[in-house]
Order: sequence, then C-alpha cells, then structure tokens
Amino acid sequence: MARAGAGSRARSSARPGVTSLDLVEADHSALTCARANVTDPRAAFHWADATRWAPAAPLDAVIMNPPFHSGRRADPALGRAFIEAAARVLAPHGQLWLVANRHLPYETALDTLFRDTTEIGGDARFKILHAARKRR
Repeated sequence: MARAGAGSRARSSARPGVTSLDLVEADHSALTCARANVTDPRAAFHWADATRWAPAAPLDAVIMNPPFHSGRRADPALGRAFIEAAARVLAPHGQLWLVANRHLPYETALDTLFRDTTEIGGDARFKILHAARKRR
C-alpha cells in the first residue's frame, strides 16, 4: 500500500517481483494524478481513507509519507494513525518504509508496533524510517 499522492513512490516501487501495488488516497484529485502517472498494470487505485482501508489479503510492504496537518494545524496523531493502519494491514513478515519531517515524533509509535525500527536515511529536514517484524 502506498499513499497515492502523485504516484512517484508507487512508480519507483514497481520492480520485478512485485505482484501488485495498492495506491490508497483520500484526495480524489491526487488519486486522479496518480492514475495518470502510474500506468503499471499491477497498480490498483483506491479512493479511501488509508487509516480505515483494508486490503483483500495482508500486505508484504507499505510505503508512505503520511500527512501531519489537519487543515493548517500540525497534528502528529494523524501520522501515528497511518502507522497504526500500516501495522494492521501488514503480514507478520511485512515491512514499512516511512518518509517524515525530521521533527515528527513517530519513533515511539513504530517501536510500540514493530520489533525492528531503523532510520535508514534522511537529511536535516526529513527522515526515512524502516520498520519490520510486527509485534503481536
């Protein structure tokens, strides 16, 4: 599952061995943009709230850049809800990759839901986090 956005993360994820891509996006305009940018036949597009969406079967991987604003107000709880949703839809062996602004406090939520969490990249403004081995 990828939050669809414009589709760039999904496009770069469509590698050999990937059997399907589920792009989930609540913003219809963003989903329309993703459809235009991701023409891979393995892609399925879902106009839905990613925190409530449920796949037909557990997923091997989730890639996301969760929103952290409700209107103009920063709301880190929104990002935590996306992390909780990822843990819910992932298979036991599933992995999560997350891009977030450096200041957002997502590590505690990740550590609560996954056994292995690591910052695998980033810079002064952003961080890339990887989480694996869901806790039961």
